[in-house]
Amino acid sequence: MLKTIKGFYTMGRIEPAEPLPLEEGAEVEVTIALPEAPSLSADPTGSTSGAWGSLLDCGTFEEDVYRSRLLNTRPEVTL
Repeated sequence: MLKTIKGFYTMGRIEPAEPLPLEEGAEVEVTIALPEAPSLSADPTGSTSGAWGSLLDCGTFEEDVYRSRLLNTRPEVTL
């Protein structure tokens, strides 16, 4: 019989999270699926590079930035 259950590893023992229909001292075979650890070498910036490339025309953006710097939006100061 195969049954998949969840459990906890504490103090060197695997403890099931739910009761099992087993006799005390019954021999069982355990297969463990380890949770995947996040890769420390993964570069979040690098993994998304190019994803936004088609959403922005860099040349136009740069021109808009320089053009907006020429605008005078402050009210004139009168003394």
